[in-house]
Formats: sequence, structure tokens, C-alpha cells
Amino acid sequence: MEVLYSKILVPVDGSNNSLRALSHAVALARSFAAEISILYVSVLSQQVPLYDQVKGAKIPPNASTNPASFAKAILAEAIKHIPEGINVQAHNEIGEPRTAIIDFAAQNNYDIIVIGNRGLGAISGLLLGSVSTYVLHHSPCPVLVIK
Repeated sequence: MEVLYSKILVPVDGSNNSLRALSHAVALARSFAAEISILYVSVLSQQVPLYDQVKGAKIPPNASTNPASFAKAILAEAIKHIPEGINVQAHNEIGEPRTAIIDFAAQNNYDIIVIGNRGLGAISGLLLGSVSTYVLHHSPCPVLVIK
């Protein structure tokens, strides 16, 4: 059975590890003439100070506009790492990264997910388990975890 990758999903968070994963995805895309989709998942709770969340403060009305511009910056930076000749798309979802990545991959029939083993979420990684570990165990398609 021949393995072909035509659609590659690369979740990014702006960390060096996610950009390293993107480099591996570029190599795969070149080998298979595949397209790359870069996905950034905005987490609304990250846009509000932790103290305000703990004390139950109301989320400010403009909090929903800040994640969009932050996501655009992260995605724009990631796109700079894709050489010409490779078809690339950028996507922004809002939600919890672990489940949002899995849902996005399933809904869009990706052939493989290329993800960094550690991102920016050190505290949530300690509390909830890392995003890459969750994706590895729940993905509808193969996962390449980059160290």
C-alpha cells in the first residue's frame, strides 16, 4: 500500500517548536507535492488576565476582537516560513486547542498532522497534559510529533 500525503495540517502557536514542525511539514509537502494548512487556535481565556478569571470578572466586550488580530500575526509569521511553490492556507479556530485541532483535522480530511512536541502552554501542559500528546492519541489521521 502506497502512502500519499496531499493535505498536511500544522497547528502553530508562535513557539520555536511549532515553527520547527512547520519546517518538517515543508519537507513533506515538497516530497509529496502536498498542500499545507496552518492552524492557530485562539483560546479566549488567554486574552483575559488570570486574576480576573479567578475572581469571576466579566470578560471585556473587546476580548473577542483581540484574539483575531493576535491570530493573524501568528499565522502571518508562520506563512513567512513557507517557500514559494508550496500551496498554503491559514486557518484560525476559537476553542480549546487539543479538541479544536482534532475536530478541524477530522472535518477537513487531513492526511497527516505535523505538530511540535512542546508549545507555549507550559502551565496548561502541566495541568492538562500536552496538546501534542492529546492529538497523538485522538487524531483521526497519522501524527508526526517534532522534537
